[in-house]
Amino acid sequence: MPITDILIRLAVALVLGGAIGLERELSNKPAGLRTNILICTGAAMMMALSGMVLASPSNGGSDLLRVAAGVITGIGFMGAGSIIRAGGHVQGLTTASTLWAVTALSLIVGAGYYVVAAVYTALIILTLVAFRRIEAAVPKKSTYGAILKIADMDKAPDKIIAIAAKHGIRLESMGLKRAEGAVLMSFAFLAHGKRERELRRDLAAAAEIVEIRQP
Repeated sequence: MPITDILIRLAVALVLGGAIGLERELSNKPAGLRTNILICTGAAMMMALSGMVLASPSNGGSDLLRVAAGVITGIGFMGAGSIIRAGGHVQGLTTASTLWAVTALSLIVGAGYYVVAAVYTALIILTLVAFRRIEAAVPKKSTYGAILKIADMDKAPDKIIAIAAKHGIRLESMGLKRAEGAVLMSFAFLAHGKRERELRRDLAAAAEIVEIRQP
């Protein structure tokens, strides 16, 4: 493979990876401009180098596929490191997905498919920019918790589960204990804000429930 072809592929990888990295930088994400450029140009260089050194009429295709698989496996560890769990919420999934997508982009560039790479870059940026607004407009569920002081141990649990089911809510991490001379039932659930308010309203109206507390 001529050196000029490799330089062209690196330049294309820098521009396309930089376009995605710029969007991440403007969104104040941890994997920003330099990270995406380094990943895109680095993986493109590996792909182009494998095409120059390893390719042969007999086994070039399989060697290139092995290099691509190795690059994707390696970026998986970096993506996993960008995912964290805080306060019951998982963060960094979009960042990890972007790094994985940029790696795929770099392999396309390294293989020399520039038109496909340009279209793919446009799709990634469209997803990150346009679909963010759509995602923001969709009501999100949050995790809530409640501690109920119940008067009727025989009927209250089934009544509480039935009320939650009426609102399409599944109770999790349920527990019962005796305290303050009464039975306390605790649970957590995932719901939209409106459903959470409706659930608490119906629970407060149930005769079997004496008191509702925040955990």
